[in-house]
Amino acid sequence: MSYYYKKYLKGSPDNDRRHRCNNDWHRHPCKKRCDDDCHKHHCKRHCDDDCERPDSDDRPAFGTVTGTTAITAATVNTPITLTLTNLLSPSKNVRGVSGGIEVLESGEYFISFTASSTPAGPAVTYTINAGGFIQTVTSPAGTGTATISLIRHLRRGDTVTVTATATAPTTINASLFVAKISSRFSEKDFY
Repeated sequence: MSYYYKKYLKGSPDNDRRHRCNNDWHRHPCKKRCDDDCHKHHCKRHCDDDCERPDSDDRPAFGTVTGTTAITAATVNTPITLTLTNLLSPSKNVRGVSGGIEVLESGEYFISFTASSTPAGPAVTYTINAGGFIQTVTSPAGTGTATISLIRHLRRGDTVTVTATATAPTTINASLFVAKISSRFSEKDFY
């Protein structure tokens, strides 16, 4: 047991406990042990400058991207990343990236994807990539529409993108919506 911790248990004045810290019982704000250099100066200053930004936040994070992609005869049966470049009503915690949305805060996210193809004849398979998680949905031949909604844990910096594979030339109009529904839990709490 450390000297300062024993002193704490014996009932030393509150000011003494507040101005002294010890690696045995004090943790750095980012939940990592203070390194020696940080520990020497911790009582004089906070180490917030040395910490990364917290991994989750309770601020809203949402956004919608839309776009149109043409699948030509040369790209039939080849996965093509949809050009979802029109970012609508985003919050400050998401941004549009090439073909999708990047989330800037960790948490549980509701993801919704809708697509329609013209002509409706060819079957189209859509693959949603949400931070390494992959989910597919197929638009059966003749219907021309596909819709999917899911909830996934995303980390700060993860992107949500969609690729499409069509059996014949077609034009795809698509919309991708991402909204954070919670940030109080970690991924291990759900999976």
